[in-house]
Amino acid sequence: MRHLWWYLTVTPLATFGIWATSLIVPSFPVLAPVLETPHSKTVPFPEAKSLQELYQIRDRLQADLAKRQPVLISSQTGTATAPTELLDSLQAVEIHIQVEESAKQSWNDAIRFANQATALKSQADDSEESAKQAYTLWKQAMDSLKEVSKDSFMAAQAEAKRKEYENNYAVAAYRYDTVRSGFLKAIAEKTGMASRVRVTVCNMQRECRRLRGNEPPASPASLIKVPVAVALMAKLDEEKINPETKIMVSRGNWTEDAGKIWVGSEYSLKKIMLDMISYSGNIATNQLIDYVGRDYINQVLRDRGYTTTTVRTKLVGQSTYPANLGTPPNVMTTDELTDMMVGIYNQEHPGDDLILEGLVNQYDWELGYEAVKRPAVWIGEKTGQNSKVLGSTTGVNIQGERYVITVTIDYTASEPAVKTVIQGVVEYLVKNNGFGGNTAAPPAEG
Repeated sequence: MRHLWWYLTVTPLATFGIWATSLIVPSFPVLAPVLETPHSKTVPFPEAKSLQELYQIRDRLQADLAKRQPVLISSQTGTATAPTELLDSLQAVEIHIQVEESAKQSWNDAIRFANQATALKSQADDSEESAKQAYTLWKQAMDSLKEVSKDSFMAAQAEAKRKEYENNYAVAAYRYDTVRSGFLKAIAEKTGMASRVRVTVCNMQRECRRLRGNEPPASPASLIKVPVAVALMAKLDEEKINPETKIMVSRGNWTEDAGKIWVGSEYSLKKIMLDMISYSGNIATNQLIDYVGRDYINQVLRDRGYTTTTVRTKLVGQSTYPANLGTPPNVMTTDELTDMMVGIYNQEHPGDDLILEGLVNQYDWELGYEAVKRPAVWIGEKTGQNSKVLGSTTGVNIQGERYVITVTIDYTASEPAVKTVIQGVVEYLVKNNGFGGNTAAPPAEG
C-alpha cells in the first residue's frame, strides 16, 4: 500500500481539468511535480450501475496501483512517471463516487424534509407560522431533489419523486400566500360588500395574495375574453397560422356591444383578437370561439393547469343571442385569470406580445386606469361587466416591479367599489415595497 500512497501523493489531477486539479494542487507550482503522459490514448471508463459497484472498482484499482513500482521523481526536472491509465481511471471513479454520494445525500435530505412536512400536517393550524413551516419543508424537499445530479444513478428516481411532491408543494405555497393576505379583507370591507369581493394580486414571480381567489364569481362577463385570446394564440402557434390571416365574420355571431368588428366582413385574426381585448367586442369574441372551438379552448386551459376556467357559451348583448350560443355559463376564478395575465406580461408563450398589445390599448379607462395613481403606473387592463358582476384585471408597475391585480364584485355596477379595491392594493404594495416579509415560490408546474 506504500506504493499507492506515493502515486496519490505525487501525482496531480491535471488530467481531469481545472476543477479536479484545483482541489489538490498547492499554491506554489514549483512544489508540484509534473506528470509525464507518454501517450494520448483515452482510457475506457469502467462501467458501473450503482454506488456499490463504484466502490468495488475503486478498491480494485487501488489494489492494482499498490502492486506497481514506486513513482520515480527526477531530481533535475521534477518529473514523475506513473501508470497514467490506472491513475486516470481511479481519479474518474473518485469523481463519480463524489457525484453519487452527493446525490444520495440530497435524496436522503429530500425524504427527511418531506416526512417532517407530512408529520407536521396532523398538527397544523390556521396560523401563518404553521403555514410557513409546511411551505419551508416542502420547498427544502423540492430543492434537495433538484440538487441530485442529472448524471447520477438516482436522476430518474429523483425526478419521479419531484413530480410526486409537486402537488404537496403547490398546496403548501398556496396556503402560505393565502394566510398572509389579511390586508385584502380589510380593503374589501371598505366597499361595504366584502362578502361579494374576490381579488387576487400576483407579481411576475407568481408570489400572490388573494381573497376568495379560488371561488368563481357569479359570472366572468367579458373577463373570459382573456382565456379565449390565450387559446387562440396557442392554436395559431400549434398550426403555424399567420395572425394576419383573414377570416369571414359570420352573420350568426352578431350581437350588441359590437366593438369595431362587423358581421359579413373579413378581418385578420390579429385584428379580431385586438378588437375582443381592447374594445371588448362581443362579435369578435363569438367569432373566435367558433374559430378556435370550445373543446380546443378548454383543452389549452387544462394543459396549462387551469382546472376551473371554462369557456362554454358565446357572449350576449342587451337582447340579441348569437347562433350556437352554448350552455352552461362560462366560469373562471381571479386566481387563474391573474396567472394567465402574469404569463402574458412575462411573454411565456408565443403570441403573448399580441395579447399584451390589446391590453395596453384598452379603451375602457373607468376602472383600473382611473384607480392607479402615481407612483404606480398602469400598464394594461381588461374589464368585464354584466348584470351579475363588475370586474377588472389590471397590470401595474410599482418602482420597477410589475403586478397583476384582478378584482370582481358580484351583483353590483359600482365602479367606485372596484376602484377602491384596486387603489387599496396599490397603496399597500407601495407602502410595503411589495408584499413585504418572506416570499413563497410559485407552485411547481405539473
